[in-house]
Amino acid sequence: MLPFDDSKNNRKVATFALGAKGYIQLALRSGQYRKLNVIEIKKGELIKYDPLTEDIEVNLIDDEVQRDATETIGYYAMFEYINGFRKVLYWSKAKMERHALKYSNAYRYDKNKGKSMSFWSKDFDQMAEKTLIRQLISKWGLMSHTMQVAVESDNAVIKEDLTTDVVLNEEEVISVPPETEEVKLDDL
Repeated sequence: MLPFDDSKNNRKVATFALGAKGYIQLALRSGQYRKLNVIEIKKGELIKYDPLTEDIEVNLIDDEVQRDATETIGYYAMFEYINGFRKVLYWSKAKMERHALKYSNAYRYDKNKGKSMSFWSKDFDQMAEKTLIRQLISKWGLMSHTMQVAVESDNAVIKEDLTTDVVLNEEEVISVPPETEEVKLDDL
């Protein structure tokens, strides 16, 4: 749970946020995934990516210190089911930046005002990895009921009466009543 400003009501609200590790853990708990990974791609590593066939060719920098110091140019996520089905997703850093500006009011504010207060501004790569793994799993992955609740609740405001306001986009917010079955945060 993270505190966010509710400017309309001039107060702080608790918001559920699931990180990349949370998405990975929930997916792995389904027992359907053989492999699941997300990684930054550094300058000089990407040789070729074909979005049609999802073939990617990279030459990763072996030296960990050198790799960490090298500029990130993109993000790669993949999964493979036990039955062999495989899905791959690669986004350039520029595409991720466009996504962050479109969907994060706080990041857009930071960029416009030259500030660094949002999670995107503080740790762009971590937020990018979360975004890419969420895109991959929510569009093509198998999800348990717990995983579906987590995806739907990510960045949702949990209100005092336990209803949840889920932000579909900047103009559309839906209010979801609490589940009749209790879902513990430890389960997510």
